[in-house]
Amino acid sequence: MVDRRRTARRRVCLGGRLRVAAFLPDLDCTVRDVSLDGARIRVPADATLPDCIELFIPCRGETRRAFIAWRAGESVGLGFAETGAATQPAAIARWLAASEAEVARLRAALLDGNGTPPGRVH
Repeated sequence: MVDRRRTARRRVCLGGRLRVAAFLPDLDCTVRDVSLDGARIRVPADATLPDCIELFIPCRGETRRAFIAWRAGESVGLGFAETGAATQPAAIARWLAASEAEVARLRAALLDGNGTPPGRVH
C-alpha cells in the first residue's frame, strides 16, 4: 500500500466531537491518528456525515474544519481545510471582527426597518 500523506501522522486515542450542523447535536468520535493535513476517526458505522464538518478535540481545545476524504465502515479519513488550527489568536481575532461587523450590519438593518420609529403603528 502506498502512503500518500504529505506530513507524518501520530497515532493517538483521543475523544472528539463532530459538529455537523448548528441545529443537530454533536456526534462523539474517537480520533485514532492525526497529522497536520488530516486525521482518522472512528464513528458508528450507521452515522450519517455531511461532506464538511468541524472536528473538536476537547483535551487539546482545538477545532478544525475538515472534509470527508474516505470512509470504510467505522473508520473515516478527514482532510483539514486549512493547516492552521482554529485556536490560533489571529484566526480568532479575524472571526471575531467579522462577527462584530455582521452584528452591526444586522442591527442597522433592523433599526432601519421601514422608516417608522419604534412603538408607532402605521
